[in-house]
Amino acid sequence: MYVTLHFDVEDTLYPAEARTDDAPAWIAQTLSKAGLRGTFHVIGDKARAMVQRGRLDVLAAMAEHDIGIHTDSNSHPVVPELVAECGWADGVAKLVDYEKRATDALKKAFWKAPVAASRHAVFSAPQSHGAAAAMGLPYVYGYPYCPGHAGPVWYAGALNFPTHKGTAEAAGCHLSLGPEGALCHDEAFDAQLSQLREGLDRAAAADVECLSLFVGHPVRIQVKGWTEDELFANGRNRTVAKLGHAYEVRTAAEVERARRNFQRFADFLRDRKDIQVVGIGRAAELFGKQPDMVSRDALLEYCSAGENPGHPRLHAVFSPAELLVALGESLVATEGRGALPRAVPRRNVLGPVEKPVLVPEKPFASLDEFLALCRELGQRVEATGHLPANVALGEARVGLGSLHAACVKAFRAACHGDRFARLRLERVPRYPAFAHELDRAFRWTEECGFLGPEFSADRMCLHARLQTWSLKPARTRIPTGPCLEAGAFVPAELVSKE
Repeated sequence: MYVTLHFDVEDTLYPAEARTDDAPAWIAQTLSKAGLRGTFHVIGDKARAMVQRGRLDVLAAMAEHDIGIHTDSNSHPVVPELVAECGWADGVAKLVDYEKRATDALKKAFWKAPVAASRHAVFSAPQSHGAAAAMGLPYVYGYPYCPGHAGPVWYAGALNFPTHKGTAEAAGCHLSLGPEGALCHDEAFDAQLSQLREGLDRAAAADVECLSLFVGHPVRIQVKGWTEDELFANGRNRTVAKLGHAYEVRTAAEVERARRNFQRFADFLRDRKDIQVVGIGRAAELFGKQPDMVSRDALLEYCSAGENPGHPRLHAVFSPAELLVALGESLVATEGRGALPRAVPRRNVLGPVEKPVLVPEKPFASLDEFLALCRELGQRVEATGHLPANVALGEARVGLGSLHAACVKAFRAACHGDRFARLRLERVPRYPAFAHELDRAFRWTEECGFLGPEFSADRMCLHARLQTWSLKPARTRIPTGPCLEAGAFVPAELVSKE
């Protein structure tokens, strides 16, 4: 089992004499001596502060490990505020510019480019994944995950390492070491290490391929609380002087105890023979493979499974968007060649950028009209990289869900050699059902306390739901199945009878 170790370096308010820069240095050195590679997610302002303070010792120690972007600043406006009123393309462009400021700061500080982007607190949006994809980076701590799949996923074109911790019945792909500050107390750390052992055992027994282990915030080894929670609350930027409070720094004895316990943590991981600790850059390489083709078998399996096969839903290998485009392309090809192709190329396609209509404005389509809808689907995906929200049947709009249901029905018919004179266009959900789970995750930003009472997550949640069309599992090995009965595609007389 691959394990990635994550440290969030994000404190920006304590002065140099508080020595909050020290902990990342000795954490990095301890990992290096143990032969373990960590990932430090660093906020842009923190990198600038360490450069200004001349902490080349800290930067050099951390640079032996993977460095990730942890947004640019704690100060408002933060990511959700930046894109609250944005569409998809302008929101992605705005976040690319924002994250590039952090990228420049990290390059200057660590003498190398970051290898990941990440969510800081609730400072994330669906467009954060689009921005990561545009920058060629994986995204860490994202909300999207695939139910039943304990591992990374693809969402909005980016490889995402989610914070899904699983359920009582099933292991997840994310663990937290435990309460912040436990390293400073032997008894608390003993309990923490025991819980970690149980979590790793459970994940290994469940055949989890990659587990993200959030180790903590180095600043909390030296500071007893989060002053930032009050300092940047309610969408306002305040100073410590105005707040009139900052959490106290730990004693030298507490910090020394934390160093000893962190050494125990590193030794524990080094001695586990059933895990391989890798940086996030290597993990992204391992899970970055995608299939080139969508097979006829896979399409038939998708069209035949589930209680409501016409409803868009998540799949074990492909995104609903990829499957819909493959269905349309296969059906168009069938008219030209007289048979379904064995496979069609997988298209990199994102979800729509607008809400589709729910009820088709024309109840039936002839065969020629339906194929014209499939051609329009392919042409618009080719032109934009996104699924269209609607396709046009004359002046009538047909929503994406309705088109999906029609393609499923037509493909199943084609597999049996059947054709139809006209096809019923049904009312079908606009997006996969899991979209509403993502809506709840992003909606929570309104109640987190960091953002002001005037902030609305409505636009952000709409994009979260729409991009569920692009959601799929990521794996180190690309599945080659399913292998269905040959009789579905081969004339009966050519199928051996036993």
